[in-house]
Amino acid sequence: MPKISEPPSPVVLLGSLSAIETDCACPTPPLMGTTSALVTGLWSAAPELHSEQLSGDWSLYCNPLMGGPPAVLNGEAVRRLQAFAAPQPLREAVDQRLAEAYLVVPEAHVPAAPQGAPDTLTAWLHITNACNLECPYCYIRKSAAKMSLETGIKAVDSLIATARRRGFTGLKLKYAGGEAALHFRMVQQLHAYAAERAREAGIALRAVVLSNGTVMPAAFAAWLAANDVRLMISVDGIGQEHDAQRPWRGGGAGAFAALERNLRERLLPSGIRPDICITVTGATAHSACHAVAWALAHGLPFSLNFYRESDQSTTHRHLRLEEQQLIAGLLQAYNVVEQALPDQPFLDGLLDLVRAQAHGHTCGVGQNYVVISHEGQVAQCQMELEHARPFDPGADLIALVAAGPLHNHSVDDKEGCRSCVWRYRCAGGCPIVTMRATGRTDVKSPNCNIYKALMPAALRLEGLRLLKLAQARSV
Repeated sequence: MPKISEPPSPVVLLGSLSAIETDCACPTPPLMGTTSALVTGLWSAAPELHSEQLSGDWSLYCNPLMGGPPAVLNGEAVRRLQAFAAPQPLREAVDQRLAEAYLVVPEAHVPAAPQGAPDTLTAWLHITNACNLECPYCYIRKSAAKMSLETGIKAVDSLIATARRRGFTGLKLKYAGGEAALHFRMVQQLHAYAAERAREAGIALRAVVLSNGTVMPAAFAAWLAANDVRLMISVDGIGQEHDAQRPWRGGGAGAFAALERNLRERLLPSGIRPDICITVTGATAHSACHAVAWALAHGLPFSLNFYRESDQSTTHRHLRLEEQQLIAGLLQAYNVVEQALPDQPFLDGLLDLVRAQAHGHTCGVGQNYVVISHEGQVAQCQMELEHARPFDPGADLIALVAAGPLHNHSVDDKEGCRSCVWRYRCAGGCPIVTMRATGRTDVKSPNCNIYKALMPAALRLEGLRLLKLAQARSV
């Protein structure tokens, strides 16, 4: 008798998260409790699921209103998901996977912004106004001013006190400027002090240096590696593309060649794989794909971030974003990614402030993010450094930031966002950008149409990455 083949088993490939460093106050979303432990009662397919056919028998599914990255399902898993059109218990093994992906939810579930407080206090420490580049979109008024070690120590003490008062179990320091690497010895001293104070307080310390990559003494690269301090480098194009947007102070090309030389000769040999921050402007939307290809060729994580106009950049009208131009440029970049899908998750870097994990606030302002100026004053955002104000050593820095003029509303409180299926992915956009465009922060972002247009394409890339990894393992 001919052998009867077994029907295919349902398969659900689950995505994962990987943080990518940027120069923004992006949130640390509260981790949502997994639904897999809730096995009683009736469950239904989540409302407003996003789906897309990928390849052959495989489809991408995502619950935009809950959870994290998308999942990839084979045909049998899709058929099981469709069975939840009628409420029923979780009874098959694959049902647990569908619940973990938030594709099925308890019958009485009502979508809402994730609740819970983040566990890490993040602080931008503005080391200096000085920089060896003259980027037209920079919001810093350049000068030789820098933070003293004494001022930095006072800032760290205040951050530790705020972390303990607020119950944060982690502290993340972003050493920035200007160009923080111009004063790398002070960064080293300050970080050593922060590590000691954090250890005494029982707080986990993490750190990142934000840099243009052109200043990288060998001793600094070795220190970064030895102390597990991450590095973020801004790369806006390749060669002349980069140099046109990030020229040397005083003029002239060569900045890209300098950073690439440092990467090749000092960073990669030391085991340092920096995160690449790509600022997309009206002038570089068409060439962002080249920076993406460069990052992928070096195996480096990257993020595509939209230009934010500041008081310093209003005269540079060529930098302003135009919707269709930006959408077309990022789709070109996505095509590059599709040809060289990385093994590591990259969804958090594909679309400005959009995050792979559902969250209710665009950034950490007023919740778990503060900026300390080189003068030891506190600001809500690094773009608001000129409005920094002094504080007492024992002050609650989060309370001071929350009381400032920039309001970081929940997306559920933003006009134009409340009924959008993607609201917990972009959280309504950057409040500063919205304020500049509308005079308000409780309305949707002027970049809303861009987010909506590109979100499905970004999710598709993550689905293709999951499928690529699964097929590689099966060979």
